[in-house]
Amino acid sequence: MKSLMSLTLLFVLLAECPGAAAEPRGSRLPPEKNNCAACHGERDLWEGDTLRLYVPMETLAEDAHWKQGVNCHDCHGGDPSSFDVGKAHATHVEGAQSGVLPFRSPLNHVKRSASRLETQIGLCGSCHQEALRTYLASVHGHGLEKSGLVATAVCTDCHGSHGIFPASDPQSSLHATNVAATCATCHRFVDERVQRSVHGREAGLGGKTKDPAPGGQVKRTASCTDCHQGHDLAHPRSPDFRLGMAERCGDCHAELSTQYAISLHGQLTELGYVPAAECSDCHGAHDILPVTETDSRLSKVNRHQTCGQCHPDVSSNFLEFDPHADPHDATRNPALYWVDLGITYLLITVFSIFGIHTLLWFGRSFISLRHQKRPEHPSPGTTAYVRFKPVHRFAHAVLMVSFLGLALTGLPLKYSEYGWAHTLSGLLGDFASTGLWHRIFGVANIGCLLFYLSWLLGRLIVGPADGTGRFTWLFSPDSPVPNRRDFQDFFGMLRWFVGLGPKPTFERWSYWEKFDLWAASADIILIGSTGLILWFPTQFCAVLPGETLNFAHLIHGKLALLATGFVFSIHFFNTHFRPEKFPLDMSILTGLTSEEELREERPEYYERLKREGRLELLQSPIPSRGSSFLLAMAGIFALLVGLALLVAIVIGLFT
Repeated sequence: MKSLMSLTLLFVLLAECPGAAAEPRGSRLPPEKNNCAACHGERDLWEGDTLRLYVPMETLAEDAHWKQGVNCHDCHGGDPSSFDVGKAHATHVEGAQSGVLPFRSPLNHVKRSASRLETQIGLCGSCHQEALRTYLASVHGHGLEKSGLVATAVCTDCHGSHGIFPASDPQSSLHATNVAATCATCHRFVDERVQRSVHGREAGLGGKTKDPAPGGQVKRTASCTDCHQGHDLAHPRSPDFRLGMAERCGDCHAELSTQYAISLHGQLTELGYVPAAECSDCHGAHDILPVTETDSRLSKVNRHQTCGQCHPDVSSNFLEFDPHADPHDATRNPALYWVDLGITYLLITVFSIFGIHTLLWFGRSFISLRHQKRPEHPSPGTTAYVRFKPVHRFAHAVLMVSFLGLALTGLPLKYSEYGWAHTLSGLLGDFASTGLWHRIFGVANIGCLLFYLSWLLGRLIVGPADGTGRFTWLFSPDSPVPNRRDFQDFFGMLRWFVGLGPKPTFERWSYWEKFDLWAASADIILIGSTGLILWFPTQFCAVLPGETLNFAHLIHGKLALLATGFVFSIHFFNTHFRPEKFPLDMSILTGLTSEEELREERPEYYERLKREGRLELLQSPIPSRGSSFLLAMAGIFALLVGLALLVAIVIGLFT
C-alpha cells in the first residue's frame, strides 16, 4: 500500500536523522515490525465510529514520545508484529475484556498490580516518575486516588495522546494560547469568567501584548498554568495555594509583588499566616477586572464590600489605604519616601555617633584596666549602698520583659523572609500566638511609661522633701531631666577617650543613662501609638486618612528596628559589656552598688552623699547567694536573647 510505504520511509528517515530526537526510552521497535502504526495510520481503513482509531502519521511523527522511541504497544500493549487481530490486540491488564485497553477506559483509574500501577497514570508514571509523584499530590490526583472521582483529569486529558508536544510548542495542548481550551473541557464555567476578565481580553489568554503586565515586564497575558502551575495543583482553598499566590502572581507582576511583600499583608503571608489577605482576596481570581471598571472588586462601588471581608465597619477614609505603598518610590509615594529617608538617616546618625562613642570607650577602658584593677562588686561581708530604689527596679523589670517580648514576637514579622524568623515564630506558636503576645507586651510597655511619668509628675506635684523648689529639683543632679551638666560630661568623656583630659566626675545620673531613659520614652510613644493604629485600623481611620496606616506601618517597623538594635548593642555595652563591668552589672537587678564602685564611677555623687550625711542612710544588706544567683541567671538570659536577636538583625540587614 502507498500509505504503508510512506510510513516505512518516514520511520527510516526519523531513525537515521542525526539529532532528530533524544536517546529513545521506549522499545525502539523497527518501523517494519510496527503493524499498529501501519494499520491505524491508514486513513482508508477507518470510518464512522471507528474513525477515532485513526492516528494521522503527520501528528504522530512530531509526537514527543514517538521521537523518543516509544511505540504503540509500550503504552497500549498487544503484539505489534502480528497482523492477527486477536494477537495484535491481546492484553494482560486485570479486568480488561479482549482487545487492547483504551486509555479512556475507567480501568485506567487506580487499578494496581503487584509490580506497578496498570493504569494510564501508572504507565505514564513508569517513565515520568517525578510527574507521577506530583500528580498524585495534586488536586486532580487526590480526586482520583483519594476520592475515587473517575471524571477527574488524567494525563491524556491535559497532554493529549498521540500529538504530545512540549508546552513551549504552539501545537501543544498546554501552550499558553491553548491551555485555556484544554482546561475548559472540564472547567467550562471558570473559562467563561476568565475570558471576560482582564487576562482574557484583547490578546486572549496567553496571548502577546504590546505593553507589559502592570508592575512587571512580561508582555503576555496570563493563562491557566501561569497560576495553576504544572502538577503543582494544590486545592485553591488550601493553605499551600494561598501562601504561594503572591509568588505566582509575581511571575508577571514582579513590581507589584515586591510592593505586596513589604506590606503587612505580605509579611504575614511570608510568615505562613493563612488568613492574611492574598491577591485574589482583593482583586478576584478568575474575574479580575481593571480598577477603573464598576464591576471590579476594587472599584469605588465595591471596595467597601471587598475590604469589609476582613475589616468590618470600614470607613471611607480606610478605603484610601494603599496596600501596595512603596516607601522607596518617590514618584508613587513621595510623602512616605521622605519619611522613610528621614528615619533611615536618623538610624545612621544615632548608630554612627554612639557606635564611635562605644568603640572609643572600649579602647580607653581596656587601656585603663591594664594600669588599675576594676572596682569590686558587692559581695557578702562587704558594704552595699542603694543605687536603684524598688520603684526603679520594678519599672526596669517590666520594661526589660516587655521589650524582649516585643522583640521576640515582632522581629519575625519584620524579617519574615528569613528562615530564622519562621523557626522563631513556630517556636512561639506561629503568628496567631505571637500577635496576641505582641499586643500584651506592647500594653505592658506603654503601661511602664505611663507609670514612670505618673511617678515623676507626682514628685513634681508633691515637691522635694528638702523644701527645694520644683523647678530647681527638675534640673538638679537627682532629677533624670537632661541639663547643661550632661553636655559638659559628654564632651569631657570624648576628651578622656583620646587622652586629652581626665574622666568626668559623674553625679547620680550620667548622660548616657538619661539618653537611654528619654530615648526609650520617645520610642514607646511613637512605636506604641503606631502599634495602636495598626491594632485598631478601622477605628483610627474613622477620623484619620487611610494613608495613616501606611505611615504607621513604616514608622512602627523602622523605629522598632532602631530601638532593638540600640538596646542590644549600645545599651548592653554601656551597662554590661564595657571592660570594667563585663559580663553583667548586677546593680539594676539587686538595686545595690559597692562603696568602691560608687567612689570610682560617681565620685561627685559619692562626695555629695557624704557631705549631706545621706551615705549611711543608703546602706543595705546584700541578697543571699541563692537570690543573687537567680537574678544573675535572669540577667544573663536576657543578655543572651538580646544578643541572638542582634545577630539576626545584622543578618537581615546585610544579606
